[in-house]
Amino acid sequence: MIKGKMTAFPVLTFSATGLLLSFALSVAQEKIDGTVVKTNLTSCSVVPGKVGTCEGTFILESKKEGKAHETTVKVTRDTVLKKSDEKVFLFQLQGAPVTVTFADGKGEKVAQSVMTKSR
Repeated sequence: MIKGKMTAFPVLTFSATGLLLSFALSVAQEKIDGTVVKTNLTSCSVVPGKVGTCEGTFILESKKEGKAHETTVKVTRDTVLKKSDEKVFLFQLQGAPVTVTFADGKGEKVAQSVMTKSR
């Protein structure tokens, strides 16, 4: 019986650690609405059956305290880029109103997803 209790402790500890980690990751995420005013593609590769496997940056113009504010956002190969329900390439987002979900990555904004929204 003691043996069973001792093996359950690491499982509970692991589960609690996983919950805390997922909470920390969700807190670290932030969303910003704005318009993509400029895109810069740095590299792209073709992966069969997968669209959006490009890297680069874009400038997001948003309102902050009533004033226009520009933020440079990094796009990685894992960033989900969507216009309506379709996956798109980075350059196709230029001029579009979007919602960006991002996390801070070493002092820069790294997009996790970029979704267009209705005007």
